[in-house]
Amino acid sequence: MKSYKAIILGTSIIAGAPAAYAQSSDTIVVTAQKREERLLDVPVPVTAVSAEDLAQKNLVQLKDVYNRIPGFQYGGPRAADLSLRGITTGGQTNPTLAILIDDIPFGGVTNASQPVIPDFDPGTVDRIEVLRGPQGTLYGASSLGGLIKYVTREPSTTDFYGRMEVGANTVKDGEMGYSARGSVNVPIAEDLAAISVSGFYRTDPAYLDNVRAGFEEEDVNERESWGGRVALRMNLSENLKVTLSALRQEVNTEYSDLSFSSGAIRVCPQCSVDPTTVTTFDPFYDDLTTLSTLPSFGDQTFALYSGRIDWDLDWAQLTSITSWGKVDNLLSNDVTAVFGGLLGGLYSAPPGFAVTIANGGSSEKLTQEIRLGSQSERFDWLVGFFYMDEDATLEQTLFMFDAGGSLFATPYIGAGPQSYKEYAGFASATYHVTDKFDIQVGGRFAKNKQSSDEQTIIDGPAEAAFGPSSSVTTPSKDDAFTWLVSPSYHFTPDIMGYARIASGYRPGGPNTSVAPETSFGSDSVINYEVGLKGEIVPDQLTVDMSVFQIDWKDIQLQNTNSVNQFTYLTNGGKARSRGVEVAAVWTPFETFDISGNIAYTDAELTEDLPTFVGVDTLEGFKGDQLPFSAKWAGTVSARKSFELSSDLSGYFGLSYTYVGDRQSAFKTNAPAATRPRFTLPSYNLLDLQAGLEFQEVWTLNFYVRNLTNEEGVVAANNRNGTNVPTVVFTQPRLIGFTLSRDF
Repeated sequence: MKSYKAIILGTSIIAGAPAAYAQSSDTIVVTAQKREERLLDVPVPVTAVSAEDLAQKNLVQLKDVYNRIPGFQYGGPRAADLSLRGITTGGQTNPTLAILIDDIPFGGVTNASQPVIPDFDPGTVDRIEVLRGPQGTLYGASSLGGLIKYVTREPSTTDFYGRMEVGANTVKDGEMGYSARGSVNVPIAEDLAAISVSGFYRTDPAYLDNVRAGFEEEDVNERESWGGRVALRMNLSENLKVTLSALRQEVNTEYSDLSFSSGAIRVCPQCSVDPTTVTTFDPFYDDLTTLSTLPSFGDQTFALYSGRIDWDLDWAQLTSITSWGKVDNLLSNDVTAVFGGLLGGLYSAPPGFAVTIANGGSSEKLTQEIRLGSQSERFDWLVGFFYMDEDATLEQTLFMFDAGGSLFATPYIGAGPQSYKEYAGFASATYHVTDKFDIQVGGRFAKNKQSSDEQTIIDGPAEAAFGPSSSVTTPSKDDAFTWLVSPSYHFTPDIMGYARIASGYRPGGPNTSVAPETSFGSDSVINYEVGLKGEIVPDQLTVDMSVFQIDWKDIQLQNTNSVNQFTYLTNGGKARSRGVEVAAVWTPFETFDISGNIAYTDAELTEDLPTFVGVDTLEGFKGDQLPFSAKWAGTVSARKSFELSSDLSGYFGLSYTYVGDRQSAFKTNAPAATRPRFTLPSYNLLDLQAGLEFQEVWTLNFYVRNLTNEEGVVAANNRNGTNVPTVVFTQPRLIGFTLSRDF
């Protein structure tokens, strides 16, 4: 295993929830509009989930959380696989959902480095906010469907406090996992300076067994992660505050895709025999706990350093945020199912050979935002400037190994450095017509400039598939204007109705050398929405509901070159997504509450996908469903708390989640694309939680996730019908506990 990993590393271097309303609505504060507001006062559908709730239920990755948030879709391990409200075409297009830490864009605006999902541990953040619907005015590009914001805890200059936590869990037919988290806030000088430090370490339990000859091993899908954050706050004067922070997280895996905690990708065995088999997933269910593959591994690092200045000018608030972030991701996978049939014949490969790929993705991003805003009895306003400089690269190498694991060929080495620069100005204003009626308008103008340098080294026999070695430089530039109009009416101080019309866009960019066109264009959406949120029955029933339609044009699509299995991007026509989202919390009495959400999402093409003579194109017709979006999905939870003595209290709760049928990615019309589009079946999950609290400082939590051991299909892919389907299932039943102490 060590020698195999060394070959991969060395050669690639050469290549160059319902919990949103679980507390009183008066105490839930979010920063959705770049200022602190009560959740009930924000005319945007927002879900907020606290880090404490995530840790209690062991929801430590976005794949654990997505099905608890209305309209959230999870289609795979990359940032481009996340979507909201059905705004996705599947595949590795540019992201449609933005990811931020506080107000800082994180990861990639483009998919140049194939950025992975930054699953920050609950020990590193304070809460997660999910904004549904396009957020292009305040947050810019790649927020067509919405955004995820990780909100960190600000240091306090007045209070000393901290928390320590340890935990353990075990998965059915697998090993144990362990976790430790800690945080402390220390005032250095009261009201003048403070430092906050948090950190964690976690190993997730493994349960998959590799049965490949020569590599037999039990419980191989290991995942280890650790990291932390340090923040320093300095009050330089009564009106001037400076906050410096550094965040870092690392993840190491073996036999596990980095974003699937312990759910490695499995290949359909029956489908590899019959290339026209309709995927029903029955062939996968023979044995979900075994793999037959060469070793795979992943190393991933997230880092973000930022400085924030908040200056109260009396007449307005000036905020400056400067950041530098870096993401490195090296991932090796067995891709024999993808490239084996193509390369085996070209190299006269021996029986039992295998093909692996090493993906080395890296991106560095510098951002600067300056904004000025003010709030008054009649008028709130915000103006700002934003600059981003992102450098990304993706180095890919294909290796061929014989049955004993010895390297005998390197067919392909590729590197694709790409730069992205963006300048934007934005403004938002809210006029309080009366003490109940408000009108908000806003706009943003952005320009971007891109350049891509793609270099490939092709081994002689592989030129028949990949073409000759090449070096290609492709420039691209674009601009866009996004806007919003949102009137709102407060029926009472705690009940608000609103309408919202907002637009969003996603930049185009340079294409790969396998594409029939050197670049692809931007796409855009317009969202029409009405919503109602508030305490319908004071202290008993809180509701957040919205009805929306999103019109999408020039949709970006991933296509697959059926000859060499490489993917590229192109533009399609039009689509739309419409639906209803409802989240509610009912507290019939003080110690018992029921919370839940349900989402109906109908996302489909509104015109046929374009076809071109002599070029393989995707097959899609008016009325076809967009990929990976369930028409029906929802979660319901119940929790009962009780007093056992003056010092001891407890609770018991359960959660039920349903995710409906979803369609796979669109199929290409290439003659070699013999595998039809398929349906990902619905699934159900049942979780249990219980806990005890002693003297309000010690807490012991127990949890069971996937109690019934449901074999749900989380994600699946057959590369636009050109290859053997692969699938990722839900994690088997997980049982665990956490023990924490506050001080």
